[in-house]
Amino acid sequence: MGFLRKRRVEMPKTPLGLALYQYDNIVEKDLKKIIGSINGGRKLNAKRAEEVIDNAFEKFDGILFDISRDKLKVDYRSDKIRYNIIEMINKLKRLLEKAKINRFDPARMKDIEGFPGMGEIKEIRGLIMNRMKDIESDYL
Repeated sequence: MGFLRKRRVEMPKTPLGLALYQYDNIVEKDLKKIIGSINGGRKLNAKRAEEVIDNAFEKFDGILFDISRDKLKVDYRSDKIRYNIIEMINKLKRLLEKAKINRFDPARMKDIEGFPGMGEIKEIRGLIMNRMKDIESDYL
């Protein structure tokens, strides 16, 4: 049968593509276990999870700074993508902040159990992907 190789994704050259690439890496590498545990209703080590989330928040803030209106001048279509990326990051930060406040305890997080906002975030990510295709980005 052989080995299946994971397709290597080159680092994008456009600022918005790079921001999305960084976001995907943070979610897939840093936050994957935390989000999976919360969705699965498993209790986490609060101290360790808080450290990971705080580190991810710093990275998100770096992305937000890099694509801020003062730092990056783009056309109208790219401006819409910028606002979608900002909205997606801020929603994820709010959800993780709620989990952090509840100490990652599934019994205390009944109001956010199953991360209802994650569906919204995935929808925004899909919208961004479509818009990135429209501007012929080097990262989708």
